[in-house]
Amino acid sequence: MSDLEKRLRRTFSSMAAYESLEDALDEKTATAMVKWGDVFARQFVLRSSQMDDDVADEYLAPYASALRKMMRAIGHCAVEKDQTARLEWWNRIEQNAKTLFGDRFMLPRMEIWLSQLSAGSDAQSMIASIQKLIETQKAKG
Repeated sequence: MSDLEKRLRRTFSSMAAYESLEDALDEKTATAMVKWGDVFARQFVLRSSQMDDDVADEYLAPYASALRKMMRAIGHCAVEKDQTARLEWWNRIEQNAKTLFGDRFMLPRMEIWLSQLSAGSDAQSMIASIQKLIETQKAKG
């Protein structure tokens, strides 16, 4: 196992536990979310490739925390039925994404996102939609 793989496991190992969302998501959806988050985790670990472990751990800590919190918020936002509570989760997604991708990161208003979903969208399709929004906004820089 490479040093970067060890760093990835050490820094982001608890990510899967956060995404169980207290069994709110089915296993397939939770697994897909963890795989999606792993892509971002690897990007941050690669940025630390020239750092000593102690420096890298300090550098990665806020990203690991923000990624776990963002993924948790995505899951909760997708399963939440109360619109006020869903908006709180939506705002947490954006807040943590700003930590990950920079202060210029912005999601559209939640109402706009909801209006673009198919009627009766399930949690899996809602999560996929949020992930696509994040990827699009991240790409805009």
